[in-house]
Amino acid sequence: MQLKNIYKSMRIASFAVLGLMLIAVLYAFTMTVLHWTGINV
Repeated sequence: MQLKNIYKSMRIASFAVLGLMLIAVLYAFTMTVLHWTGINV
């Protein structure tokens, strides 16, 4: 039973990390689109 609780908490933490990564990607994409003219590539 103890191992199941650890797996459950790790699963929740992994979804939280995945969600934060997706938010970071969306933020970076938004900043790129908004400031495209200032990049000068």
